Amino acid sequence: MNPEQYDQMMQVLLKILANQEVSSTNNVILYLVPNLGIIFGTTLLFFLFLWIHRQKMALIQTGQYKPWSFDLRTYSFFLGLLLTFTGFALSFVFILVLGISFAMLGGIIPFAIGLGLLTYYKLS
Repeated sequence: MNPEQYDQMMQVLLKILANQEVSSTNNVILYLVPNLGIIFGTTLLFFLFLWIHRQKMALIQTGQYKPWSFDLRTYSFFLGLLLTFTGFALSFVFILVLGISFAMLGGIIPFAIGLGLLTYYKLS
């Protein structure tokens, strides 16, 4: 970049800064939006878990509660298949688009986890 281009760029940036209206109200609103989202989301999750807890307690008191069983072997099989094929597809696309680079980790990591889960399924 030569000095003339640098001076032109600085003049444009100074004009942009001079034309900006400084409004603290807008900044306060923009800073509050994520915080309010976190507060409302946390409140929603709290009441959701409270409702599920009360529902289970009511089912236990009436004698209708049936604990559900979780089959870890079947879950690991389906999750392993999903992660293996997703990781393979991501790795393939990253190799085609970017070549061999660190971006391949976005596909290799789920591929390796999927293979680990399939290995667990086979050995258990």
